Amino acid sequence: MTLPEQPPEDRTYKWKALAPTAMGMFMATMDASITNIAFPILIEALHTDLQTVVWVTLAFTLVGTSCMLVLGRIGDQAGRKTIYSIGMCIFTAGMAACAMAQSIGQLLLFRAFQAIGAAMTISTSTAIVTEAFPARETGKGIGSLGMFVSLGFITGPVLGGLLLTWLDWRALFYVRVPFGVLTCVMSFALLKKDTAPEKRMNIDIAGALLSSFGFFSLILGVSQIKTVEALSPLVYLLVGLGLLSLTLFVFHERRVPDPIVDLSLFKNRIFSAAAWGLFLNFVAAPPFILIVPFYLMEGIGLPPSSAGILIAVNSMTTIISGPVSGSLSDRFGPFWFSVVGVAMMTIAFLFMMGFGLDTGVVTIAFSFIVLGIGIGMFNPSNNSIVMGSVTRDRLGMASALIATLRQVGLSLGTAIAGATFSARLAVHKAELRVQGLDGKDLDRYSIPPAFHDVLLISVILGVAVIGLSVWTWKKHKTDLKPS
Repeated sequence: MTLPEQPPEDRTYKWKALAPTAMGMFMATMDASITNIAFPILIEALHTDLQTVVWVTLAFTLVGTSCMLVLGRIGDQAGRKTIYSIGMCIFTAGMAACAMAQSIGQLLLFRAFQAIGAAMTISTSTAIVTEAFPARETGKGIGSLGMFVSLGFITGPVLGGLLLTWLDWRALFYVRVPFGVLTCVMSFALLKKDTAPEKRMNIDIAGALLSSFGFFSLILGVSQIKTVEALSPLVYLLVGLGLLSLTLFVFHERRVPDPIVDLSLFKNRIFSAAAWGLFLNFVAAPPFILIVPFYLMEGIGLPPSSAGILIAVNSMTTIISGPVSGSLSDRFGPFWFSVVGVAMMTIAFLFMMGFGLDTGVVTIAFSFIVLGIGIGMFNPSNNSIVMGSVTRDRLGMASALIATLRQVGLSLGTAIAGATFSARLAVHKAELRVQGLDGKDLDRYSIPPAFHDVLLISVILGVAVIGLSVWTWKKHKTDLKPS
């Protein structure tokens, strides 16, 4: 469904809406990665162990993802400005509380509280931007928002490292509090006042509990997977409970008059194909995020600084190509850009399957640039298709669904990539040991083939997303033909 144009007097509002939402998304996505680098320091400072301290990140991810769908629906009913602005205040208060935590238990509690605020901002941001920008500029708005999402992921580890070098671990939180306060003020001052709801807010409590518990259990379960051979009963239990809860959630949503997720949206084949393409695309992404650092540092022996610069090449390319591709997709249509974008990502994964221990830095950087351009082309155009397929009263629902599919896809992809890499690494080590290799040579030479095995999964998933994107394109062209 095409979103109606805004009246002329609202044309400057799009930038006013983008400013606080972009800052909020930047800070929320940064928080998902800024604490990882502090794990060794937190273990010593808070007298804990690694198994406990990883929950500083895991609690933030689990709580945030499990409640996004519910918060997106509440935003549709109660008002997106209200949910976004309150969420930003909760997020900022959570940062301040984390900075004052005196124990690991307090820090985990405050991180969970902070995650609720992050989920409120993330679940409504895309909807706010989509509504603020005219339909002919939706890609530009979403692409610009996506630029700050990518910037947040890049800046997190870098800023975290600098703060830990100059200050203590509490600086990861208190240094950013003033920016959070500024974003809160901007959101209250710049975002349009919510219109009064036409009917009394009605939240599906049973659906909220089923979806939240389902996503919480599923992501927690897959995050515990270490190797294919060592799946514990707890993993099976958590994943099973998650899938069962989500299955019950689907059946429940079909029967309630005001569902959290309107499953009839998936009867729209364009929406359904774009949503599943988005999910599979993020399942395919973790080999680059998770395995590339092993290949660069443990395989070809690059120092961490050089490896970081190479990985940043991909991220910077995405930051540049995202807004540009978003603007061009407004002019030429998002469907074509989604097809070309995912095709470039798949080609980049194929290039990486040729990486060896003697691959040059220029070749590696070229592959990362191709991947970055593909990501920058696919994400804003795909999000434009999803958001453009729903009515205005469902924008929050679609926005939250995008965020949820992204996080669940990344979590599942990380588990698959990690388990596959560990298993195949052991197989290749055994084969190379028979050939007479041992010690550091054995470790180094086993990394590229194991990396290639993981990339094969990404290529297969990429081909599937290409098929979905092409099908969506053709379906769109068919729907536009006069009957």
